[in-house]
Amino acid sequence: MYLEHTLIHAVGQIGIAIYFIWMGIKNVILWNMNVDRTSAEGLPAVPTLLFGFAIQFTGATMVLFDWHTHYGAMLLIVFTILASCLFHRFWEIDDKVRRTYHFLLMTNNLCIIAGLLLLT
Repeated sequence: MYLEHTLIHAVGQIGIAIYFIWMGIKNVILWNMNVDRTSAEGLPAVPTLLFGFAIQFTGATMVLFDWHTHYGAMLLIVFTILASCLFHRFWEIDDKVRRTYHFLLMTNNLCIIAGLLLLT
């Protein structure tokens, strides 16, 4: 595990994995809020959230333990794209402040995807 990595590469990979695990735990703790948000998008909330968390935790664990990191990073890329498209559609928001906030979240997610591409 991590034997072929430089220290910087290992720290970056572990950091990405911990970020996704931390955010997943936060979102599980905020389960009711996430059910409401997902339902508001017209999706079946519980199956959608369980599917999303499964992808998120599986990918992050694979990246953390350096086990098939390529596939783990791909799972996290898919998760990030799906979450962004579901919850950060800034172009549909009329309120300028909320639109700007969701635009920033979308661009942050694009940067996260770029970092994950370095692991593939």
